[in-house]
Amino acid sequence: MSEELKEGLARVEQEAHQIVEAVGLQNEQIRITIARLDEIIALLTPKDDAGEPTLSDLLAHLIAQNREQLILSRKTVELLVDMQQSLPDKTVEALEKRFSSLAKA
Repeated sequence: MSEELKEGLARVEQEAHQIVEAVGLQNEQIRITIARLDEIIALLTPKDDAGEPTLSDLLAHLIAQNREQLILSRKTVELLVDMQQSLPDKTVEALEKRFSSLAKA
């Protein structure tokens, strides 16, 4: 394997790790959003408990979380585009060959 190809694959692995981290953060945000939606449903069910967050507070928090998810999604797309544009042709060919063999399996 040529040095150029090894360097390209190493860069792909590093950037793939960044993508995995970004997707992991998105998954955590989605988990939190689901938990908050459960809280909203609980708030909409009549209760006499004092001290719970208001519906508007929870909605504001959900909106902020969704903005964070959008930022993470954009970062993921930017990483993918950057990765695609910066790879040498031989690396792209090697990856396409590898992925095509995985698809057949």
